[in-house]
Amino acid sequence: MPDSVMFYIAKNPKTAELYLKMVKTCKYFFIKNEIIVIVRLEHFRGKWSVKEKPLDLTKYNCKYWITDNIIASASKFVDKNILSPIIPKLYKCAAKSLCLFSQVVSFTDLSLLISSAEEIYLYDVIVKKCDSVIPIEDIVAIAINAKSVEIIKPVITSKTMKKLLQIPHFATLNRFTLCDLSEVFDIDAFYAYMKENQHTMFFLDFEESISDAFKNRLEEIIDEILETKVFSYKPPFIDFDGLDQEKHEKLYRIYIKNTF
Repeated sequence: MPDSVMFYIAKNPKTAELYLKMVKTCKYFFIKNEIIVIVRLEHFRGKWSVKEKPLDLTKYNCKYWITDNIIASASKFVDKNILSPIIPKLYKCAAKSLCLFSQVVSFTDLSLLISSAEEIYLYDVIVKKCDSVIPIEDIVAIAINAKSVEIIKPVITSKTMKKLLQIPHFATLNRFTLCDLSEVFDIDAFYAYMKENQHTMFFLDFEESISDAFKNRLEEIIDEILETKVFSYKPPFIDFDGLDQEKHEKLYRIYIKNTF
């Protein structure tokens, strides 16, 4: 093969599997494009690791190709921005599962990590663009391949639900879970969509500080679900502090029964 063709092939591997076959066949391909393929990348206790072995991602000149999972926690650390230092080292992120805990992430960095993810878990994660905190609708908008989204302590506005409905792939999500929701959430916009939704399993959990008036509105919606004999929509699970235990258990059974 001409050198130009070999160089192009070395610099433009289509998949991680193909790249691994290439470097096993000939070391030329690794010399020309030094990439380490990582299936599962983890961060706990201040260290990145692969297969439970520490890995200093900034130590080597090579790039990294993440293929399956990223699990990263910055809990108990003052510096919550643990992703930015490794972003320049990524050749490509094709992770199908993204799980982040207790972090401050830039919107630009998250855009790189989330685009391929089918399962997304964000627990107490703040996403910033310049000095602004990004609400969840902007996160969902860039999660174009998502099938399941779970967010704990989501940043929302009164327009969040309406804006979510404007995102085409929001309607194709299999699961959408929000926990520690404030009453800023537009429950009436959700209620209207809920009665038409035939695809997404919704799990909504509200924070303790919601008002009695908001609790009453939630209970009205829950009562309607419990009184329904035949569902023309996917019944959600809705929970809040003070919900009657019997209603809680019955609603959960309905939710689970209609999951599949």
